[in-house]
Amino acid sequence: MTDSRPLRAPPRAYVIAIVAVAGATLVGQIAAPYTSHADQAMVYLLAILVAALGGRGPGLTAAVLSAAAFDFFFVEPYHTFAVTDRSFLITFGVMLAIGVAIGSLVNRIRVAEAESRERELRAKAEQLRSTLLSSVSHDLRTPLAVITGMATSLRDGAVGEQREELDTIVGEAQRLSRILTNLLSITKVETGAQPKREWVPLDELIGSSLARLDNELADHPLTLDVADELAHVDPILTEQLLVNLVENAAKHTPAGCAIRVHARRDGNAAMIEVSDAGPGLPAGPPEQVFEKFFRGRGVKPGGVGLGLAVCRAIALAHGGRIAASPGPSSGAVFRVWFPDDGAPPKLADEPELARAV
Repeated sequence: MTDSRPLRAPPRAYVIAIVAVAGATLVGQIAAPYTSHADQAMVYLLAILVAALGGRGPGLTAAVLSAAAFDFFFVEPYHTFAVTDRSFLITFGVMLAIGVAIGSLVNRIRVAEAESRERELRAKAEQLRSTLLSSVSHDLRTPLAVITGMATSLRDGAVGEQREELDTIVGEAQRLSRILTNLLSITKVETGAQPKREWVPLDELIGSSLARLDNELADHPLTLDVADELAHVDPILTEQLLVNLVENAAKHTPAGCAIRVHARRDGNAAMIEVSDAGPGLPAGPPEQVFEKFFRGRGVKPGGVGLGLAVCRAIALAHGGRIAASPGPSSGAVFRVWFPDDGAPPKLADEPELARAV
């Protein structure tokens, strides 16, 4: 976060302020026989203006020195700081006000420039990070798919210990594939790519997501409560969101405990809920679980803490929201809302829709 406090002026700026006032005094002494008090005051104002370009501190320094020098050298009685004509107090006040005002303005401009440069650097760094992640992820997916395919083929004809080893290779390759998919998904939405929305039946969306998690759900009974309704979403991104939510529930739920998936329409939005019977949310604000690389205590090995961060990014890209809360008796509940863009068509009245999806 950028520090918006006034920038400290370098020593050189104070030296310039002192030299400017000394120069104005010298010019005033030389031109004294030919100028009035007003002319001499204008020369000091020019010195204050030059000094104030260095910031508020140098501007105020020049204003104080100018008022003192003007009083000492050009206001009767000379060579004292006594002021017999009270009207000169207004001149001194104007000098101080101009020094402070111009110096403060210059300081604000410099702070704004510094913030602008920092934002630009952050934007460039983010763009470079996203490009690098996307490039690396794409380059790794092809060899990873080959490894998974070959290991799966070898596993089908293997027995005993060799099959177990190939099971491990396939499982780890699939886990790495999900990590790469999460990296690609979060890179896509964070770089401003708009979701390609279409009307998708909720049951098809849930079904295609769960089909990717056969191994993860092998030890967990699954309870489904899915309405025969539509969601206006990007099916690829939303499927990834659901995979992450259900996989997260499986990681935190003891074997034999059910995972529940509920989906329905909620006003002008589609709402999907995933709940589990695990240990619940970690201590602290519920929103922390959606931070990148956040991992709670006691989490099973595997993963890098991106799954829920990807879920939040996808929900926000749809203009929706996601929330986490404790379960009624145990575990955690994750709800995500996808707002519509217009009224959803009715499945029974839209044969073209059924063929499209």
